[in-house]
Amino acid sequence: MKNNLGMFFGLSRWGVGVVLLALCAFTSISRADVIINNTGDTVAGSDGGSAFAQVFTMSGTSGTVSSLTLVLGFNSASSPVEVDLYSVSGSAPNSQIGSALGTVAAGATGNVTVSLSSNPLLSSSTSYAIVLRNPGSGAVAWDFTANPASGGSGTLGGQYQNTGSWGQIGGGPDYFQMNLQTTPVPEVPVTGVVMGF
Repeated sequence: MKNNLGMFFGLSRWGVGVVLLALCAFTSISRADVIINNTGDTVAGSDGGSAFAQVFTMSGTSGTVSSLTLVLGFNSASSPVEVDLYSVSGSAPNSQIGSALGTVAAGATGNVTVSLSSNPLLSSSTSYAIVLRNPGSGAVAWDFTANPASGGSGTLGGQYQNTGSWGQIGGGPDYFQMNLQTTPVPEVPVTGVVMGF
């Protein structure tokens, strides 16, 4: 009975052990890392317009975007509102990374889950901006809090508004409310690869 598994696959006991170690070495870790979560903080107000951005810096672990929730105080948009990921230059949003990150349904308010259309990789210790952009008619307002603390491993930067170019919103500091989570990219150490094979 002990040799049944090895005989079934045509492997010796050593061969079975090598296969099992290889599987363990390359098994991905299925968990979500909370990068930013200030959705439960006291709302200090809302900013409305056509394009707003919240800058943040990733923690020490790279990961792909797995979920994003925004807190919207008002939404009379006539069509879905676009959510984008931007690179950061200095401390301000710079340029869009890839296609749209996702959308928010027209009229949705409160804690709104973004319908993701892509899952970009966020690199460790790198700054990005989540951009809320209303391409249609109507208005959208993103709630903000005065609390700089984040419930996640990342850190918050400044709030920005685009009125032809990106400018930091004065009167703060305040921070747009969101819950951003990523799926860590597994790093397989060389020893794991060697043991696996």
